[in-house]
Amino acid sequence: MSTFIPRPNPAIQPWYRIDSFILPEAAREEFLSAMHQNMAFIRTLPGFQGHRVFEKKAGDGPYNLVTLATWESREALEAAGKEVRAYYQRMGFDMPGLLKRWGVVMVRADYEAPAGLQ
Repeated sequence: MSTFIPRPNPAIQPWYRIDSFILPEAAREEFLSAMHQNMAFIRTLPGFQGHRVFEKKAGDGPYNLVTLATWESREALEAAGKEVRAYYQRMGFDMPGLLKRWGVVMVRADYEAPAGLQ
């Protein structure tokens, strides 16, 4: 299990990748297996600081699974994206095709946490 690591250098502004999913129950086991495999690789990348998975138990909105990954900086997140795409290609992982087959809807966005809003 990963944890969020406090920022040791206040001059470094972390970036966050938040993925929201509508995950059908029928696809849950296969989806989570792929997610765990992908996270094992992502944890090895420079600048990775932590990962959390949230599962909706109550409330409005269609998304029932949300992941949050913390990166040291925007540059670390961008470099990791290139590494992940190359990793997927090497292992023949077709994320868009699998999401479609599983009936999973995903929304992905990158965020920063501006100091003035905290």
